[in-house]
Amino acid sequence: MPRKKKCPECPPAGSPAWMATFCDMSTLLLTFFVLLMSMATIEQVKFTLAMNSLRGALGIMSATGTAIPITRMPLVQIGTARAEQEIEQQLQELQEMLRSGGISDDIRVHQSSDVLHFTISENYLFDSGSAEVKQEAYEVLGIIARILNTVSFNVRIEGHTDNIPIHTVRFPSNWELSFARSLSISQRFATNGVDPSRFQLVGHGEFRPIADNSTPQGRAINRRVEIFVTLRDEIRSSLMPGG
Repeated sequence: MPRKKKCPECPPAGSPAWMATFCDMSTLLLTFFVLLMSMATIEQVKFTLAMNSLRGALGIMSATGTAIPITRMPLVQIGTARAEQEIEQQLQELQEMLRSGGISDDIRVHQSSDVLHFTISENYLFDSGSAEVKQEAYEVLGIIARILNTVSFNVRIEGHTDNIPIHTVRFPSNWELSFARSLSISQRFATNGVDPSRFQLVGHGEFRPIADNSTPQGRAINRRVEIFVTLRDEIRSSLMPGG
């Protein structure tokens, strides 16, 4: 008589062991991509598409929900390479505007790996003896403000005059005039969304000339506002813990 085959053992109760590992991996991947997205400047449309894609792939998220307001995401988190690319694009836009408007002599831009340096002449920004920004300068200052908003670095604004003394009720000396002009520029930037806590305002008066004050041309060059933006160290310290 043939031997009766032994009944195979029943599988253990509960989910298979591999499923727990798979769920852990899926959760870690989801966390990883959320962290990546939090470290980038996110556009609302792209964010929605990405979340819908994750919802469909993982099947763990509700099909309804409330949109997350991200228009004020901290721009310092966009990363060094992305920041440099955006700055470069905006600088090109600024240079094209300067050339097309015939004002490239009034606004000079110097860019190095560590510093952005804008030099803007008094004639373009202010009337003589005034600290009120001309309306025709608003558009250019708006572009510079967009560059400042690309990442969250400190901005030093320096006002300069020539050596001809000024004595008015509002401006007893060139120091007051130069500082008032740097303040006006910072207020214009703040109007365009730049955080005022980032500004360092300086009024040098006539004491930092870059041309000969004995000639009208030299004095016109010395009457200026300079904007310094330190790039590398600020980006590094913002992105690296303990930087």
